[in-house]
Amino acid sequence: MPELPEVETIRRQLQKVLVGQKIKRVRGLREKSWRGNKKEVEGRRIVGVGRRAKVLVIELEKGRYLLIHLKLTGQLIWMKQSEKPGKHTRVVLELDKGRLFFNDMRVFGWIKVMDEKQMEKELSEFGPDVNSKEFTVGYLKEILGSSSRAVKLILLDQKKLGGVGNIYANEGLYCAGVDPRRSGKEVAKDEGGVRRLFKCLRRVIEQGIRYGGATASDENYINALGGQGGYQQHFLAYERKGKCRRCGEGMKKIKLGGRGTYFCPKCQK
Repeated sequence: MPELPEVETIRRQLQKVLVGQKIKRVRGLREKSWRGNKKEVEGRRIVGVGRRAKVLVIELEKGRYLLIHLKLTGQLIWMKQSEKPGKHTRVVLELDKGRLFFNDMRVFGWIKVMDEKQMEKELSEFGPDVNSKEFTVGYLKEILGSSSRAVKLILLDQKKLGGVGNIYANEGLYCAGVDPRRSGKEVAKDEGGVRRLFKCLRRVIEQGIRYGGATASDENYINALGGQGGYQQHFLAYERKGKCRRCGEGMKKIKLGGRGTYFCPKCQK
């Protein structure tokens, strides 16, 4: 699933090419993927492209918004030429200077048409983004200390923390030397450990953005221009096999909350 760095990369690319263009036509090829009235969108210009957690927000003139969640396999691809929809294309936005394709193999993602009040309600469900000023050491300690769940599962809870998914939770915990299986309450008791985790979460998210996101082994993620991310070349723990680069101990893979979890049993306490 694309996480904050991947969605932010797409946002920055679309901001450059979409703003000022008019949506001439919406083609909803899969009812589940498009949710809203096309007439509220067609004929309106795009005035901005934002992001909250893992959700893209395309702002249109006259107070309408397109909220887009890519979920597990969603992709947004911008094409200048008159390309045809692919096998997994669910929605096509025809614009002045090209087309925006929403592809989604598993059909879990969606595009919703909303007014400002609806948008604010939808986005209020998410916790603060890791790279926002609202995310502080104190806030991290609070959400960890209020739960006995495994620390990794708390980081993945979008109601607690916006934008962190499986890749960056693995990376941040390894960077901080925190065992993903430890309870949040236990981690919260270590002030130094909380500070390290805070800094590491910020660091891996910032690096993910710098390298244009991560295209992991499933290769589902591609950016809005059709290219792959580069952060996978800098993974500390995610999908890493063999020896830990810090201590030489063998890396271990387990399941937590149904997600593949990579860690070093010696370095991460």
